[in-house]
Amino acid sequence: MLFNSIQFVVFLVIVLVVYRLLNQKGRLYFLLAASYFFYACWSFSYLGLIFFTSSSCFLSGLLIEKSPDKRRKKLFLTLSIVVNFLILFIFKYFNFFVQAAQDVSFYFHYPYHFDFLDILLPVGISFYTFHSISYVIDVYRGEVQTEKNLFRFLLFVSFFPQLVAGPIARTKDLLPQLRHLDNYKYENFRRGFVLIFWGLFKKMVVADRLAIAVNHVYNHVDQASSVSLIIATIFFTYQIYCDFSGYSDIALGVSKLFGIDLMLNFRSPYFSKTVTEFWRRWHISLSTWFRDYLYIPLGGNKVSQGRWIFNTVFVFVISGLWHGAAYTFLIWGAIHGIMLVVERYVYGRSIRNIKPGVNLKNILRWAVTYVIVIIGWVFFRANNLSDSFVVFGKIFEFSNIATDVKSLFVPGGAESLIGLKFYDFVLAIVFVIMLVTISFAVRKTGVIDAVLNMSLVPRWVFYIGVTFLILWFGKFGVNEFVYFQF
Repeated sequence: MLFNSIQFVVFLVIVLVVYRLLNQKGRLYFLLAASYFFYACWSFSYLGLIFFTSSSCFLSGLLIEKSPDKRRKKLFLTLSIVVNFLILFIFKYFNFFVQAAQDVSFYFHYPYHFDFLDILLPVGISFYTFHSISYVIDVYRGEVQTEKNLFRFLLFVSFFPQLVAGPIARTKDLLPQLRHLDNYKYENFRRGFVLIFWGLFKKMVVADRLAIAVNHVYNHVDQASSVSLIIATIFFTYQIYCDFSGYSDIALGVSKLFGIDLMLNFRSPYFSKTVTEFWRRWHISLSTWFRDYLYIPLGGNKVSQGRWIFNTVFVFVISGLWHGAAYTFLIWGAIHGIMLVVERYVYGRSIRNIKPGVNLKNILRWAVTYVIVIIGWVFFRANNLSDSFVVFGKIFEFSNIATDVKSLFVPGGAESLIGLKFYDFVLAIVFVIMLVTISFAVRKTGVIDAVLNMSLVPRWVFYIGVTFLILWFGKFGVNEFVYFQF
């Protein structure tokens, strides 16, 4: 059941109406049932998997709390982490490592065939596994109160707005809110609906249109030209941002309708002046998860210089692997990890003190950062490692550029080059410019606060305008969100 589908609209209206009519206890059970129904619409057969992950972490939390000594607490923590990451490994990474072992055996001229598992990747497994494990670690550290109500904990893991693609909620932020399901205010509806409509605009109007060109070019890189690859690669930077941040906005907005606040996941990442800043603005719930549960336990920056370099690059390589079981994701993560190390040497500790503002230095910093991020996105989007090398090779050929650019403006030329009719190609550019302009204009307050602080007439012009764009240019339920595959 996609957020951008009529089915979800009907589902949400029914859930909101029934939820409002119930008392505190009834809301807990009903919201849990609705969340499991939502997940069952994706894969009924994997309901048992999410229940096992949730209940095993719930039990681990109780056992850790009741254990008399730290050694036993650590044992239960370790068992919980190993069991749940083993499940994640089997479903998501087993075939990748089998393929890697096979590649190594062929490289050393000792070819050996390994059997692959014929299983589907459960939707959202990376998200709800990290979600559950963070609770067990928090309990072990004594940072949160152990949850005694199984149903509340099951809802904590499966709460449907953030279930399949985040944000990855923290125990201390979400679980206490589920103990008081009565924050039903008009202001929540105002903010919630603005978030939902802004997210739908980014997904259905911008991302889905860009996706046509990106898929057309990247699925046939051998036939693509320099111009088509340059256009598709730039389009992908905005496609993935609008797709994923659009999902996050809708998730935050839907959650807000129930009076529940989820973690902000994006803060205009493409305005970053360094890669370090980019990761303070992009997929914030994941980057802070890796910081708190992997980077800091490894020693963070309170170690020798060599160890710090290892910690930084290692965490980003693991982050790449989290996104997908492929060499391309490992390289994508490594690029970002290496750039954080490079920036530390270039800027030193003053990196946090780079002053905001539009000036020549910041424009150059932004341009360098944007190019590095684009290079990383090529590996992220390419169907495989060989395709990514083809992309880079062809982009820098700069062959037939003038001819290809001219062909964009002749009948059928744009469709042949990037899979978009000229009309849709122009619209794609217009919508990206519109998005960037609005985001830049409200970069200090954010779109939601900027809209809600408008006077009545311009606010309703915005509401009607965005609604028109979604209904006229968007397509309901056509494309899944990119991050569903992770």
